[in-house]
Amino acid sequence: MEIKEVQSNNVNTILIKTSKFKTLSIQVVFLGDFSKETATKRSLLTRLLSNSSKLYPTKKALANKLMDMYDASLSISTYPSGETSVTVFGLDLVNEKNVGVEGLTKTGLEFLREIIFNPNLENNLFLEKDFNEQKRILKERINNIYNNKNRYALRQMLKKMAKDEIISISSLGDIDVLEKINIQDLVSLYHKMISEENVSIYVVGDFDENKILNDLLILENFNNNEKPFQTVLDKVIPVEKVREFVEKQNIKQSKLIMGFRSNVNTKSELYPAALVFNAMYGGTFASDLIRVVREENSLAYTIASQYLNDVMVLIVSAGIDGDKYQLTSDLVIKELEHYKQGEVDLDLMEISKESLVNELNQFEDNPYLLSSFALRNYLHGFNSSVTELIAAVKAVTGEEVMKVATGINLDTIFLLTSEDQDD
Repeated sequence: MEIKEVQSNNVNTILIKTSKFKTLSIQVVFLGDFSKETATKRSLLTRLLSNSSKLYPTKKALANKLMDMYDASLSISTYPSGETSVTVFGLDLVNEKNVGVEGLTKTGLEFLREIIFNPNLENNLFLEKDFNEQKRILKERINNIYNNKNRYALRQMLKKMAKDEIISISSLGDIDVLEKINIQDLVSLYHKMISEENVSIYVVGDFDENKILNDLLILENFNNNEKPFQTVLDKVIPVEKVREFVEKQNIKQSKLIMGFRSNVNTKSELYPAALVFNAMYGGTFASDLIRVVREENSLAYTIASQYLNDVMVLIVSAGIDGDKYQLTSDLVIKELEHYKQGEVDLDLMEISKESLVNELNQFEDNPYLLSSFALRNYLHGFNSSVTELIAAVKAVTGEEVMKVATGINLDTIFLLTSEDQDD
């Protein structure tokens, strides 16, 4: 595998050449500001852009074109990284070498150009019927979060923990904001994205460098906006007092969500150690939380930890009986204290490292994961290859794991429990 960073179409372009895949994966990435207002607008905008264009004005026409390109796939997604909104236009198509169809890559890039630059507008406005349909669907999706109790509890915890912070904002959108959005709002956001945002390109597959660079010119030049975006938060938020919140609903299994502040992000020297700590603490089936809380004390149906490295937050999620709330949360805190006191199980550390290495090795076997890893490097200023990150994970010491734990402090506990549960 060969990774090369070049300038193409007036923007930064990452070429990942590998013969592992039968497909060619192309991503065009836009970076913009992330806020409560822009998150909802962008969520709706990506839905509109992914369902039609001027040349392919219906979902059926668009699907037929993808089928004509040997069942290619199109994806448009948006998500936050730090205080930055990341919007990805992705196209995966079979490598023309494998089907003997010369010019298939060019055809795919012409299609991608159509999707990015030629939305289905009339009089410079999205069609009202398309706008209303996608707005209705997005509203349903946002409302459905309430029915997914795990997602709902997590969102509620983040809102309580970080009310005025970027991490409390859902990339899916906010109902109150959605109701106020009009067609002109989306047109304005679209033009701002195309004309003002930072753009980068990622290509993964078995290609000739000169040919792919020539083919990429079909996309034409993008505006080279080098405005710096804060894609990783670096402000350490001190915890003055642990806050506890309880909400009651007509549910059977209670959801316990615990939010911890950390002082380690992707740019930290301790980042590999943070990955190992999370894997040991609650990130794998062999973790301490699984062993102690679930297996030894039978306090949780499910329990896991998740490390959000770009916003320096660790989350522990558990499905429990409501009357086990205090015992469960106490044990979660107690296990973290063991790490802070230097009680690091070296055997578990090696098992966790092995699990992380296996996970990282899978990146090189999947074109989407490989391009996502390259994108994350670009976003986070993390200049390690998969191989180098694996080496860093293997080199993590017990002392480094303890240092990571020392910088983790419980901030907020949220319990979603049944209506008949005693306070």
